[in-house]
Amino acid sequence: MTSPAKRIDVVAFGELVIDLIPAGSDGDEPLYAARPGGAPGNVAAGVSRLGLRAGMLTKVGREPFGDLAVRALAATGVDTGSIRRAGVETTALAVVALDDKGDRDFALYRADCADASYAPDEVDAGLIRAARLLHVGSLSLATPISTAAQRHAVAVAREAGLLVSADPNLRPAVWADKSAMVTAGREAIASADIVKLSGEELAVLSGTRDPAEGVRRLWHPQLKVMAVTEGDRGATIHTPKWAVGIGGFAVEVIDTVGCGDAFMASLLAGLLATDLDRPDRTAMREIGARASAAGAVLATRAGAMARMPTPEEIDRLIAGHRMEAT
Repeated sequence: MTSPAKRIDVVAFGELVIDLIPAGSDGDEPLYAARPGGAPGNVAAGVSRLGLRAGMLTKVGREPFGDLAVRALAATGVDTGSIRRAGVETTALAVVALDDKGDRDFALYRADCADASYAPDEVDAGLIRAARLLHVGSLSLATPISTAAQRHAVAVAREAGLLVSADPNLRPAVWADKSAMVTAGREAIASADIVKLSGEELAVLSGTRDPAEGVRRLWHPQLKVMAVTEGDRGATIHTPKWAVGIGGFAVEVIDTVGCGDAFMASLLAGLLATDLDRPDRTAMREIGARASAAGAVLATRAGAMARMPTPEEIDRLIAGHRMEAT
């Protein structure tokens, strides 16, 4: 574990985007609300809402959407001072479609977007060295310049003795070559001490539908924790020696955008308070339960970044669930 004297707990690296979320219609024309998001940005916001210190490393456009994204992230308490602004490239967009159950699908507009041009010499290495943990995804590995930047950020983190966490966050629509997507997801996992991925992502990246075999195939000696989420069915948290099952929470789902990011933020907050060299099964079960509850809380509201749950909201959901069980 790194020193608690670090001035940042988690620094997130990767995309900061605008999610265009369905917001009714005007006659036959659909209306959309612009909500800042992007998995790494959501994780940074989630960590900050849980009382930890978070920073963000990314690049956005100079247009109003870029202003909105940075302003919204800063409003959650995240350090945005190291976010770069592009000269001509614009902030990435994600048009979100929701089905009757609130489950989402994305159409991502990332061609020549700002964060794809985020270069290694633009990365604030000082912010990384000031942190306890670097969090990354895999979308930055889809374009050459941002790939180099992410690899540089991970190298700086490793040299400084930080923990690294990863959420592959696979988005097939972004990738013309699906084998390249799998390679990028595996690279993100291989760089990390802590990994969160969905059951479907586990199957895609491991090449097997057997969850236990999938975890075995993706495991590497540096890995300390792998959380495999299954939506409202909960999750399984794996360590080198054992695994614990985590139950889900039944809630009225409004929107599942960002639920995995809320889970990841809570997971990181819990793990940073423990000794990962000697994981305790009981503590890990409690950490997992809070992470599962965090995802469930977010599912009850529209949008993600500005609506990441607080510790009190997580506590209330868990307490209510326990009361229903008695």
